[in-house]
Amino acid sequence: MRKLVVALTVVASLWLAPGAFAAWCGSGETGADRLPDAVTAQQIHGIVVVPSDAPDTFPAAANQLADDAASMTSWWQGQDSTRVPRFDQALFGGTACLDISFERLPETTASYTGMGADAAFQQIGQDLISAGFDDPYKKYLVYFEGPSVQDDICGVGGGDFGSGPSFAIVIPAGCTDVPSDTTATHELLHALGAVPAGDPHCPADPAHPCDSPTDILYPTTDGSPLSTKVLDFNHDDYYAHSQPWPDIQDSLWLHRLDEPQVSLGIAFAGGAGKVSSEMPGLDCTAACSTQWDPGAIVPLEAEPSGTDRFVQWKGACTGRGTCLVTVAQSLAVTALFGPLRIPLHVSSIGEGKVTCSPACSKTFAAGNALRLKAVAAKGWKFGGWSGGCKGPRLTCTPATDYALTVKARFRKR
Repeated sequence: MRKLVVALTVVASLWLAPGAFAAWCGSGETGADRLPDAVTAQQIHGIVVVPSDAPDTFPAAANQLADDAASMTSWWQGQDSTRVPRFDQALFGGTACLDISFERLPETTASYTGMGADAAFQQIGQDLISAGFDDPYKKYLVYFEGPSVQDDICGVGGGDFGSGPSFAIVIPAGCTDVPSDTTATHELLHALGAVPAGDPHCPADPAHPCDSPTDILYPTTDGSPLSTKVLDFNHDDYYAHSQPWPDIQDSLWLHRLDEPQVSLGIAFAGGAGKVSSEMPGLDCTAACSTQWDPGAIVPLEAEPSGTDRFVQWKGACTGRGTCLVTVAQSLAVTALFGPLRIPLHVSSIGEGKVTCSPACSKTFAAGNALRLKAVAAKGWKFGGWSGGCKGPRLTCTPATDYALTVKARFRKR
């Protein structure tokens, strides 16, 4: 019997070569998505899920997921020598391999039996989002170790081309005679945004192309292995096409093989802190270097330690706010930190005084505005500043990021 594979629309550094995921090197139940990520940029994270009352099948399922990711990566590169899916990796005892999470769902086995593909997709997706799998830079490849939710349904997936989170759910119990790597690849393509709704593909089934049963996104399968499938037959529906709708070949969740990665170096100066990114793969408390596909747009945040404050960016970033850097070539960024309070010394030569707003003291809150005014005594006039202030103007607003010494000079008229 031919098996139906359903697609839905969602409602709501280190690089390993193809084949490096097989024989998963992790152990036990990994829990939530582990940090730090060993790969930079948008990526695909693996999850094994079971109903609340189901036995723990995580070790076997994790190995199967890793084997399927290796098979998918090798097949994809055979279809397109320039790109492969970028899978989330983590370090286990110094060895990098797939980061695979385990989650026990709130619902029982009985509640999923015959639930229907649409309802199961929505329920599992909602449960995973509630559990914290909601990173907009990640797509989630989910292996559901539960019952069949609908006759002849091997998996279900869907998502946006340009953002996450999105879910590709493999249901092994639904199609015991269909290779799980075939189902995983089919559903992941849907999670990446294929096939865009409303665009002309298959009149009877707008979520799939129907020009050849060899297409990996054909709506049914006879159980043929992944090696017999092609990535967009004739390249006119969803991959490497010339049509006006989104092209999965341009997905930010694919790693480029045709261009060498470029480095983004992070340095620290003046104090202690952390530089991180909401994009996976960059979280540094000391000088570091990460590797990115050319053209990656990386937001950087600087967070000072408890005894320091962030002063400014230098290098490829400037200013004090979030830095958005495009890594078109190797770049370097420095995060400049400073103390929370600075020594302050204000003095004068001759007859006159310096007033401070706010009032001067031996130390000053770093970064705050400070206004100094030179007030000459009768018969004297202001002659200029030295130190942290310069020039002949009576008032000065010096930078207060570091230790500040200012001297006012007065001379007789």
